[in-house]
Amino acid sequence: MDEFIQVLRHNMDRNLLVLCHDDADSDALGAAYVLASVLGADMAVPRTVSEHARELQYRLRMQVIFQPDVSQYDLVILVDTADPQQLPGCMPAQYLLIDHHPDNKLLAGALASLHAESDSACQLVWQVCRRLERRLDANLALALGAGIMGDTRYLTTAANSTLIDLAMILEEGGVAYNDLLRVLRVTSRIEREVRLQAALSATLHKVGNCLVVTAVPVRNYVYYVAMMLLELGADIAVTGFQQQANCFIRLAKNPAVARCLNMYEVLAAAVRDLPRSNLWGSAEYAGFNGQADAGAVLQAVLARLEVVQAEHGLCQCRDAAGAPPD
Repeated sequence: MDEFIQVLRHNMDRNLLVLCHDDADSDALGAAYVLASVLGADMAVPRTVSEHARELQYRLRMQVIFQPDVSQYDLVILVDTADPQQLPGCMPAQYLLIDHHPDNKLLAGALASLHAESDSACQLVWQVCRRLERRLDANLALALGAGIMGDTRYLTTAANSTLIDLAMILEEGGVAYNDLLRVLRVTSRIEREVRLQAALSATLHKVGNCLVVTAVPVRNYVYYVAMMLLELGADIAVTGFQQQANCFIRLAKNPAVARCLNMYEVLAAAVRDLPRSNLWGSAEYAGFNGQADAGAVLQAVLARLEVVQAEHGLCQCRDAAGAPPD
């Protein structure tokens, strides 16, 4: 943190751009918006804002630049970004980095970084604000709060420390939790409709002893639907959305019962020969954006899980205590 703040202070009077990952979610948008506001910088995403995050963008009137020319800026600050693939056409030569993902491929090239595992990038940006002695106004607090809510599935997966951070952020901005819920309300209703449709049309499969659920939501809410399926009891969730020739795939597991499986390795093998704009992930969660048929990719993921099961027997899920499932 000290080195990052020192480098940031040294560059604060320069022409800065705050850039988050493509298909930006509420955490990426909230973190970028607050940091850009505090630094007097421009805010950008490579191409698109995720459908479920657009309501936040509109509510807070975020001025977002799309497809920025990063060469026109003295320095770029990347937030909530873990892989160069998440910055199509926008990879800067020099950058600072703020990110909370455990596996980050951008760390080595950063001039300085603030990299720590937390529930959201917004919490790290709040730490930067505190070190710079910049207090939050209502909109900044709501942006950070929305990012935290988005990355914790409306606090259902939040650590106790995250709940404390959220309370302090809202208190500093002079807003109530109900104010935050009002900002998210329209998106929340859309999400509920999409999730219910996905749940009602989902398909259950068994691979070894693992319960694998596939779903194709009617809107590009693949992450939230995958998390919902895990909450409903799936060991592994695979979701896909088709947008013309492009598809968006998310693969997630319940780490308590599928500890043996690496989601990134499974997804990478399933899409190995497909044209892509993004492929990233970890043992617990993976994503793919590319030109392919979403249904065919879902079937390829299932086939890959079957191969892993046949070759290694790794799909014998166990509960948190290590005992075989009922």
